[in-house]
Amino acid sequence: MTTKDSFVSDQPDHGLITTEDSFLSGQVSVRQPRDGYRIGTDAVMLAASISGGRRAVRALDMGAGVGGVSLAVCQRLADIHITAVEQDQVSYFLLCQNIQSNGRAEVIRPLLADVLALSPVLKGSFDQVFANPPFHHGSDAPSRSRRRAQAHYADDAALANWVATALWAVKPKGRVTFIVRADRTDQVMRALADGGAGEVLLFPLWSYRGSPAIRMIITARKGVKGGMAVLPGLVLHHPGGALTPEARRVMKGEDVPLRHPATAHLQP
Repeated sequence: MTTKDSFVSDQPDHGLITTEDSFLSGQVSVRQPRDGYRIGTDAVMLAASISGGRRAVRALDMGAGVGGVSLAVCQRLADIHITAVEQDQVSYFLLCQNIQSNGRAEVIRPLLADVLALSPVLKGSFDQVFANPPFHHGSDAPSRSRRRAQAHYADDAALANWVATALWAVKPKGRVTFIVRADRTDQVMRALADGGAGEVLLFPLWSYRGSPAIRMIITARKGVKGGMAVLPGLVLHHPGGALTPEARRVMKGEDVPLRHPATAHLQP
């Protein structure tokens, strides 16, 4: 992530200092709050795990923030149309700006709404749903930033509701994908099972080789029966802190291939 400059929002009711940042080797630029929740490795890794297909894909970005994941997905996939849902008004304002400034107005539709209270017309509407949901425990030390707390902290019920909503919004046999803190993997898997999802894939992310996983990318398909698979995952850093070559390639725009071993030959 490269930060170019900082300035104050031109909206008088926002009163928010923002920065202009770029990622994916400068292919995507975003305006985002200087303090609080900011686009980082999680967003890039999630975006890299979203796959396309042989036809146009309609996708839902739950909790889109300022648009980092949606913009990164569009940078990789040509035939995708995304509904990007965000409930925080300031983040939504920046989301709309970022969509316009990156020339993605024709493929990303911003929607100001609560992701857990979407319009009934969206039920079963999407080929794919993805999210970087609140995954820190509600009992953890709260963030000083209200927006950061809203983006990151949730109890078990709230996290399960995110999964349930994703399965509600996706079409039968459609795919849902999440990135969460690794120690909440069991809760997401339980919610997926409760919602009738199968072909679950787990892709762990480790800070360093030999360390416990810090994040888990989890993907599954609605109404599909199939066994779970744990994929090799990705080590992010060398002992000195530099990105590994594999992580560096993803941060520059390569994909994270989430393909079930039993069906990989059938997937694009």
